[in-house]
Formats: sequence, C-alpha cells, structure tokens
Amino acid sequence: MRKSRVLVAAAGLLLGLVVVWVRVGWLQIVRHAHYTERADLNQEQRVLLRPARGNLLDRGGQVLARDLKTYSVSGAPREMANPRRTARALADLLDESPARLARLFVERPRFVWIKRRIPPALAERVAARRERGVYLATEVQRVYPLGEAAAEILGRTDLDANGVDGLELQLDPALRGRPGWNTLFRDGAGHSMALPGGLRRQPEDGQHVVLTLDADLQCIVETHLAAAVDSLDAQRGFAMFMEPSTGEVLAAAVAPHLEPGKARNWNFTDQFEPGSTYKPVVVGAALEEGLVRPDQVFEASATGVAVVAPGTMFHDVHKEAQFTFRDAVRWSSNIVMGRVGNLVGAERLYRYSTALGFGSITGITFPGEAGGRLRSPERWSARSTPTIAIGHELSVTPLQLTLAYSAIANGGVMMRPMLVREIRDAAGETVRRYAPEASHRVFSERTSAIVRELLTAVVDSGTAKAARVPGIHIAGKTGTAQKYDPSVGTYGKGLYLSSFAGFAPAEAPRLVGVVVIDEPRGKKYYGGEVAAPIFRRVVEDLRRLPRGPLGSGVVQVAARPPAPAPVVVPDLRLLPTRAAERRLAAHDLRARNAGHGARVLTQEPAAGTAVERGAVVTLWLSAPEDARTRRLPDLTGLSVRAALRRLAPHQVAAKIVGKGTVVRQSPAAGTRLPMAGPCVLYCEPGGTAYAPTAGEPTAYAPTASEPIGADPARRGLAQERTP
Repeated sequence: MRKSRVLVAAAGLLLGLVVVWVRVGWLQIVRHAHYTERADLNQEQRVLLRPARGNLLDRGGQVLARDLKTYSVSGAPREMANPRRTARALADLLDESPARLARLFVERPRFVWIKRRIPPALAERVAARRERGVYLATEVQRVYPLGEAAAEILGRTDLDANGVDGLELQLDPALRGRPGWNTLFRDGAGHSMALPGGLRRQPEDGQHVVLTLDADLQCIVETHLAAAVDSLDAQRGFAMFMEPSTGEVLAAAVAPHLEPGKARNWNFTDQFEPGSTYKPVVVGAALEEGLVRPDQVFEASATGVAVVAPGTMFHDVHKEAQFTFRDAVRWSSNIVMGRVGNLVGAERLYRYSTALGFGSITGITFPGEAGGRLRSPERWSARSTPTIAIGHELSVTPLQLTLAYSAIANGGVMMRPMLVREIRDAAGETVRRYAPEASHRVFSERTSAIVRELLTAVVDSGTAKAARVPGIHIAGKTGTAQKYDPSVGTYGKGLYLSSFAGFAPAEAPRLVGVVVIDEPRGKKYYGGEVAAPIFRRVVEDLRRLPRGPLGSGVVQVAARPPAPAPVVVPDLRLLPTRAAERRLAAHDLRARNAGHGARVLTQEPAAGTAVERGAVVTLWLSAPEDARTRRLPDLTGLSVRAALRRLAPHQVAAKIVGKGTVVRQSPAAGTRLPMAGPCVLYCEPGGTAYAPTAGEPTAYAPTASEPIGADPARRGLAQERTP
C-alpha cells in the first residue's frame, strides 16, 4: 500500500516535470520570436533625429529662407511642486496668461507645451529659475530675411518643418531631407540611455535650392507695388518680372499681403481679362502672315464708335477717321485692332494665341498654377474674333502674359519658365543644374523686331509715356479692361483692371515685366496712368544697381552724398487727431489713423525720418499691439530693413553693427520699454546663426544633472518615434 503511494507520488512528480519542460520548450522554441519582439519593445526606444531643412537662395546666393535655432518650453504638471505658483512664474516670463497656464496644467497633467519657439535669451531666463517639471527642448524656426516681400512666392512651413504652400511646398521633397533615428535602451526604472552597440541611422540634411529670383528686384517691385496700391486705394496689385532670353522668373510680387493660409501668389494662381495688353498677339500674327504693313492705313471712326462685326460696336478714346497700323498700335485703337483681328481670322488667331501659351498651364515649378481661359474657335460667336483681338472674351495669368512678351523680346522664341536654377547638397556642392530651355518659335526675327519697334513708339509718344526712363528705350503696351460684375451680369461701371506689359532695353531686352492694378479708385484708372509709372520706377531703381539685370557691372566707389529727402516727418505725438492731420498736410504728407482715441500716442515712420512727398504716416490713436506689452520685440533672423520697421512703432533707436541678417540684439528681446539707450543689432552677411565666443553668456544647453534641462527623452517628453 505504501509502495503504491510512493509510485503514484513519483509518477505525479514526473508528470509535473514533463509538463514544466514541455512549457519551457514551448516558450523557448515555439514562442521564442514572439517574446523576443516583446522584450525589444519594452527595452528599446527608437527616437527620431530630425534633419536640417535646406535653405532657399536667390540667384546671387543671398539667403531667402533658412532655419534658426530656437527653444520650446514644455511641462509635466505632475512633477511640479506647486503648479499654480509655476504657472504664475512662467506667465510673467513668457508673456502668457497665468489663468490659461494653470488651466492647461490641470487639463494635461502628464505633458503640455507651454510655449514654442522662444529665443535663446528668453530660454536662458527660463532655465535660470530651475522650476521642477519644466523642460526645454531645442527646435528650429523657419525665418525669411526678406520678410513679407517674398512671402507669397516662397511660402511657409508648419511647426513640424513641412512645407505647406508656395515653393516651400513645391520643393519640400528636396528641402526636408531624410530623418534618422537612434536606439535608446530602458532599464527597469524607466530611464533611457544610449549604448555603443545601439542601432542608429544618421539624418540626411535637406538640399539647398538656388532660385532664379533676384532678391533686390523682388524688394524693389514689392515696395513700389505696395505704395501704388495704397495711394490708388486699389483692391490689390501684382507684378512679375522675367529674363526673356532664359525664361527665369526674377520677381513675383503681390500687394497687399494676406494672412498665412489665405495668401497666394496671384501671378500664378489668378487669371484676368488682359485688355489692350493682349493686342501685340494679333499685331504679331498679322505681321507674320503678311496681312498688314506698319504704314498701311486703316479706317477708324471720327466719332470714336464703329461696327466691327455684326452687332458688335467698338469704341476708341482717340477719335480719328483713320490710323496707320503703326499709330493704331501707338494709340491703342480698338476699332483698327478689331478689323485686323477679322483679317487674321479665328483659326489663325487661336493658333498664335495657343502658341504663345494662352489657354493652358506653363508647367512651372509652383503649386496651384492656373491655365487661363481660351475657348476653341468652334465655340466662338460672330463677335468673338475682334473681341479677343482686343483682349476680351479670354482670361490670362500674369505669368502667361509675361512669357508672351518675353517671346517677342527674345526674337520670337518661346522659353520654358524657370524658378529653380540649382540644387546643392548640404555641403554646398551642386548636384543638379537646370539650364534654360527653348520651347518653340512663334514669330520670325523680322516680325519680332517690327513688333518691338511698334511697342517702343507706344512708350515714346503713345499711351505709355509714363513708362519712359531717360537714357534707356522702353517698349510696352498699356491695358485698361472693365471687370465683369456678377451682381449685374455684365461689365461693372467704374470697375477697371489696369495693366502695363513691357521690356527694357527695347533694342536688346534683358528684362520683361507685367504690372497689374486691380480696381484703382479715383480719377486715374487707365493703365498708362496707373501701372506704367510702377514699371518706370522699378527700371529706374534697377539701373542704380551695378550688378542688377539692367546694371552696367561697374561698382561706384565714390559719389556725391545723396540729396536730402524733400520731407522730414514732424513729431505728432500727443497732438489731437485733427491737429496732427493738419500738420501732415502742411508737409505734403497723408495720415492714416489706426485705433480709436482723441490723441496720437505714437507714429510710423518716427519723427525726423526722411520720406518722399505724399507718403503715408500711420497715427496710432491707441497703442499698437506690440507697444501695449512695452517690451522689446525679437529681431533675430530679420533683415536690417525689417528690423528697423519693427522698432519704429516702439520709438526705439537702433545701432547697426555689421551688415546682412540680424543674428543677435542687445538688450535681449523682452526687455521692458522705454530704454535709456539704443538697441544694438549685430548683423552678419548670409544669415549665419550667432555662436557665442568664450566669455560670453551662452544659450541654455540641457544636462542630465539639472531638472529644468533634463533630457526630455528620459521621461518620454518632446520626442517622436518612428514605427
């Protein structure tokens, strides 16, 4: 009996051992891969390493967009000794609402972004407080040294450094680079550490892209365009300039500038009826087909009204019984151009129009390009041919119109438009170069020369005399088109779109430009009065640049001091509004009131600034938003011009050290105003980021021994994982 019990016990023990060994074998052999994977997930952490985004450069190498090192403040409210006290302390430093921070700390106890992208000087002040549960993480901010001048063509990036519009979006695959990753190992306490044997992939920084844009020309065009839109009280304006022999876009400016998310570059995305600026198309077609001669006489109308097609009545501003073809172009005769359109015919007019790129997209490297509207001849009515000949019943983009004039300026050869010149790697070595490419020939050399001669006469003694520049021949054509008003179902009364298209020098064109002003208000609305002067001012400024598109290449090293500006802005502070306006009027200046109040608190430009007659002075009747904080703004990453513009409303004097982009300022951003002395702006060419030298205070660098700067990866904060 006892022996049988022993056997049963032994058998049970043996069976238990067998079960254990079978289970061990199952786990070690069959389920080995599963549990190895689970162990890796629990012990390893793959941390994303962001690459540096590539720069955007203009044709001369000037930086148009680059990354600037900044810091972001995050918090773990659970670790804070007193979240309410911490909220009050950080709110004072970061100019935030204490109630808002306290509410965020309650709603998100594990992790919360407190403020992102603060300058290094402010990060140092946050680090100096050594608040428990508050962390700093390094981030980059995309900065644009030209400010708003090129905002709509360059585009912007989001907080994660992804392009969202403009060239930043179009060129995002080249600019963003390839992210890397690093493997960290976690111990039982949850601490992360990097081991020498851990897997790692280095990030590949983004490529630099050299654009065809000319930064100087872009700023010049934007300045004159914005001034014209403001003085004419127009709805908007846009202008594009191009090098005709290569098809390279040199500038594409718009005014006014809309807020991010709504802004777009209308030179590429919007279309309009060109009006008389389209007439060189029918002029070139008629000359190329041998249907007209420059001195051939055409019937017009002494009354300024004539029937050009059945049921189609055309009007001329210049009332003459007849015009030579040359004078018809010079004085922009609708009647003669309509008759010439009938001579050319629908099929040939359509063929030359499409050959010049109208009615289809150009394929340029820019998102959202519009293709215009040009119906096929089978959909034209009896009045369509003469109407299209004078620039109606079709719509074009400024880019298409600029390309068409470039073909005339380039001897009849159509070029493919370009926005990108080169792509360089992170080390600056060229990896791809884009060469100008001719598309096809539209007109012969002889026809192009005749059209250039006719367009030169338009500027010399015709409707575009306001575009004349002493010492250089300009060729061009004005346009004044009525706008369609959907509320009445026809062309609106008093709604005009004024334009000028031209090139310089007329005998050997190096610059083609199109300027459009949408809905100018007032007595002046003709293209020759509104748009042509803008082209003239741009050309005049360009001729002063030794290495610009129209420069001689000779650098002037000595010159007479410039003549003083005709008007100095008076001091208007604390004056009643009407008194300030009267004082400005006495100086031939105009006032623009901002805010509400009985007296002027501050002004822009500041008192003593030299400006042109007729300039606008903004009178702040209530404090500007920046001024209400009474703190010095952050100026790092801005051009000198943009930095001075930011300082003007604060009535802060500036001292410039160096040239180029502001890389550091003293006192630091956030300093309380007013200040006793000037704000010193340290600038470097090319926008090099500031690196402190020995003995200077350095930006905060997190270390493992400091709770305020502890590596966020150790607590799983401010880090990203790859799958």
